[in-house]
Amino acid sequence: MDVFLMGERDFETEICEYLTKHYGFRKSWRDPEIVPVQKHWGINEGEFNLLPEDAEDMLVDVFTKYSVDYSHFDMLNYYEAERAFWQKKLPQRELKPLTVEMIIEAVKVGRWFYDD
Repeated sequence: MDVFLMGERDFETEICEYLTKHYGFRKSWRDPEIVPVQKHWGINEGEFNLLPEDAEDMLVDVFTKYSVDYSHFDMLNYYEAERAFWQKKLPQRELKPLTVEMIIEAVKVGRWFYDD
């Protein structure tokens, strides 16, 4: 059970609502209701499954809005490096999961600490 002190911001709700409003999606094109974002959702896989450039735009937007230092954020930990079709294929490597909960925790402390 989460306990919030009087005056403490509820970043989880605030960020999930912000992401729903600005980056939410519908279950189907016929459904007018936008699906509320949940903290366990994946960004690079799972529910969002965003392309690298879309994920980067979303993350920079959230980091800027909430004044998060993301100088240590490395997109290559979460997405494959892009390459031209004539370039040699890079060796496969395991990518880290990227979730809404990670964004919430980074906002709480004011910096991205998962890639330190």
